Amino acid sequence: MFNILESELLDGRTHNPFAGKIKNGDWIEGTISIDFLNEHFSHLETAKEMINATESEGLKLYFEWLKEKGILN
Repeated sequence: MFNILESELLDGRTHNPFAGKIKNGDWIEGTISIDFLNEHFSHLETAKEMINATESEGLKLYFEWLKEKGILN
């Protein structure tokens, strides 16, 4: 099983530049649960598959960001 960001654990969470959106539409930084990511997305192999598996705009942007950083394919 693929563990997303296994090496970046910070109390079970990792950095997410798209953790929330404020009223004016800007994204705010925060964290996301590693367990949540692994539970819902670890069976997928690519960022594109993960993007297609969610309706969350923030998660779509997060997975694209991970791809740009070279963390996901």
